[in-house]
Amino acid sequence: MVVFDFRDSRVWPVCVATEDANGDSWMNDNTTVFVVEHVDEVVIVEPLGDESSFRYFDIHNQANRVMRALDDSSVRGVVVDLRSVPTLGWVMTSAIVRLVRNLDYRGGLAVYCSASQANIDQFSSMKLGEPWTHHDSRDDGVAVIRELIAGRSSTPDEGT
Repeated sequence: MVVFDFRDSRVWPVCVATEDANGDSWMNDNTTVFVVEHVDEVVIVEPLGDESSFRYFDIHNQANRVMRALDDSSVRGVVVDLRSVPTLGWVMTSAIVRLVRNLDYRGGLAVYCSASQANIDQFSSMKLGEPWTHHDSRDDGVAVIRELIAGRSSTPDEGT
């Protein structure tokens, strides 16, 4: 497994994919389901397919690894980049829901970006966290999260 120190804003592949002699990808314990990038206090999670591309076990196993990365107390927001998945099935959707809800429960922020119209229709009906809005690019999503974090930091706590 190839892992980088994601606090240095480098891309962190959860695992490395394997190709056979014909150049065909095949599934094993090293299949990459998500690419995770850490940009300061924001994590970008990009699913690379859904259940038509990966086994159920691989999706949930690697979603658990991503969830552990999101458990870092320095992580304040997540951008789910859907550019690589035109249509999400229920297995990948449930994995993304778990990731977003886990962060939302501890006060983190979540948005998604680069989604197809089908994914926009699906996710806009779900109330997964705050602000849980769609953005055209990951840069736009990161900017919104950073603005919201800055707004929270400059607002004095009520009742103190």
